[in-house]
Amino acid sequence: MIVLDLKTSGLDPLTHSILSIGAVEYDNPKNIFYGECTLREGAVVDLVALEINGFTLDHIKSTKKSCEQLLKEFLIWTETIKHKTIAGHNVWFDASFLREGFKFYHIKWAFRHRYVDLHSIFYFHCLKHSIPFPLNKGISGIDLDFIITYLHLKPREGVHNALSDAQLTCESFKILLQK
Repeated sequence: MIVLDLKTSGLDPLTHSILSIGAVEYDNPKNIFYGECTLREGAVVDLVALEINGFTLDHIKSTKKSCEQLLKEFLIWTETIKHKTIAGHNVWFDASFLREGFKFYHIKWAFRHRYVDLHSIFYFHCLKHSIPFPLNKGISGIDLDFIITYLHLKPREGVHNALSDAQLTCESFKILLQK
């Protein structure tokens, strides 16, 4: 299983761009991938997204690697991984950006359509054990910070990094599997 996290220039995969990809092989957590890239051609930037992920406009412009090159490097990294199911926290978000990037650059999608989502697993863990969780306008407000606090993992400090978030997500999956 490939546990991943992306940092992006906003929330919409059609108008925003991947800025970084972090990934961990679940069965071999020492096998990691991390890369950053410039903004995809025609994509826009939401400054709120940059506040969360710590990227600056100058950093995005100065990064030498293209989004296409980063996606191809990620795909090459996955070639040696036997179990290629994509996993993550709210993984549909990350997968939608990957799929759009692959489509934009005419790269064959290699990951099918099944994903493993930490949010869903943790949501049902809370229901099973009668653990209260936050709601936002009646919808689950469980974020990665809530999960890692519950699991007594080291809290994230400052901006969010794709690789460290992928590693925290991988570790969260492993702990929840034991509970």
